[in-house]
Amino acid sequence: MLKIFSGLVKRDGDPLSDARAANQWFKDISHEDLGGRLAAVRAQLVTLVGRTEYHVENLQALFVIDEKIQLTYLQVCQQYVQNPRAGKAIEEKLWNDIIGFSRDMLAAYQPFVVMEELVPEEANGFRQITALMLARALHYVGIQVKWHFFRFQTPPVQLWAATNQLYRLAEISGVDSDPFPLYPSEDPTPTSCADEFIRIQMLATLNNGNFSLRQFDWADRWLTGWSRHVQIERKCREQVHQYCVNLTEPTGPAKIHGFIEGEMLRFWGVSELLAEMSRTMHLLEAGDSPSRLGLGDDARMPACLDFMRQLEILWSRERNQQMARDERTHVNKLVQVVAGLDHIFSAIRFDDERAMARATARHAPDSDEVMDMKLYGYVTERTRQKAATMQSRNYAYGSKVKEIEHTDWVVENQSAGGFGAVLPLNGHDWVRLGVLLAVRNDANSNWMIAVTRRLNRIDAEHLYAGVQVLSTTPVAASLKSLDGEKQSTVSFDGGIDTLGLTAPKSALYIPYVGDGKRMNSLLIHAADYAPAKIYQVAAREKVFMVRINETLEKGPDWVWASVEVLRRDI
Repeated sequence: MLKIFSGLVKRDGDPLSDARAANQWFKDISHEDLGGRLAAVRAQLVTLVGRTEYHVENLQALFVIDEKIQLTYLQVCQQYVQNPRAGKAIEEKLWNDIIGFSRDMLAAYQPFVVMEELVPEEANGFRQITALMLARALHYVGIQVKWHFFRFQTPPVQLWAATNQLYRLAEISGVDSDPFPLYPSEDPTPTSCADEFIRIQMLATLNNGNFSLRQFDWADRWLTGWSRHVQIERKCREQVHQYCVNLTEPTGPAKIHGFIEGEMLRFWGVSELLAEMSRTMHLLEAGDSPSRLGLGDDARMPACLDFMRQLEILWSRERNQQMARDERTHVNKLVQVVAGLDHIFSAIRFDDERAMARATARHAPDSDEVMDMKLYGYVTERTRQKAATMQSRNYAYGSKVKEIEHTDWVVENQSAGGFGAVLPLNGHDWVRLGVLLAVRNDANSNWMIAVTRRLNRIDAEHLYAGVQVLSTTPVAASLKSLDGEKQSTVSFDGGIDTLGLTAPKSALYIPYVGDGKRMNSLLIHAADYAPAKIYQVAAREKVFMVRINETLEKGPDWVWASVEVLRRDI
């Protein structure tokens, strides 16, 4: 009797002894804050790893703690996603907490995943929960893959090995397609090992460095529902299957363009997924809301629809085959880079001023030459030498290179449309997708407007940036709103009325060709953008009245929009 009582006391002291103990233990730590609850669970997970014996009751206790901590874990993940511009120290801590918890949870499931010798009386009960165990393990692998993508990193090969091994075990156990909710108390939507597996694989097809953290998060969430429209098959079907993965290799998905075969290859196509996406996009275009369609409360139009169109292009076999990229050549050179809208506007304005100074030096009439022609009928040698000297001085003034603060990037490849550069991570935390840049080859070249399109973490110290040049001929411009904005009237002692005197807003005029025709466009601060807003635009001594039209593209703090010229004032 004493032994039985001692065993009960010990059992109650171990939160992972059974489901009842797990429930009570989690209730005891519920008063802790987010970080405290997460740390307490991680400490318990560590005690599970390395035990000499594992029982079905231990796994059931793990299930309970895993489900109970989901809301807390989700809140920590949301802190990271909703604050992409948090300081480096905060970002680092959140990332490590999220990845660390996922690793600990995966390690806690691992002993049960590899169990071979089961106690006979537990064997049947273990088989009944095998699918849930493998699906949750795949879920935590997927979280790690996703968070590596958030940092534009290539996931470690161990994660791909774990993904493929877990799915193969689900196949062997015959539970790969069994439906069930992953965390019933949080989300009753059914999933399966196959759904969790394909969700990871399809997310990996987006890891080309072209998508932002927010877009990755949207895609991962949408794939929770879309994955059921993707069927994994063992035999390749031409014109149907688009991707495959080798379950015996520590690799992710590969794109296929013809028939291939292999016993451990698994194939899938995306036709049904694209059809579901097309239906969703049609509803969005008709005015339905993203939240009502299950795309998430944080999904906003038109960004949500624009991103879905990008996914459609990426996943469509026909469109992918038609897409052609400019040929890239390997180079090794430096380019000068300026970031920050105000600095970029200043750089382009300096180019314009320098060009105008050179033009003035070349074409301004000389009074001495006119006088010579009147007196002698020709220009004397003395006047010629004087004019040459003055022109040389003016040209030197116009060509003088203004010291513009910039950074140097090492370019390793280039094409007609842009270049790829390798940057040290230190000092380049500001480099993100969609960041606007001014770039030039050297101090005597003109500045071009470019934008970061692709980012990949090469290693712990270096980042690869793919940059697209938007315009080689931008023109500095200034804006004045003509929408009847209310201005306060201020009268100084001198009697000057400041009504209507406002600081000009900087912008760039960019020639643009769209749908085969030339268009006028402006690149402006995001705060200055509004559909149909009317501005007076001054550029190179010319003044126009324009109306803002269609948005061509937008970044974190800028908008590039086509404009309609209403009239020319000067």
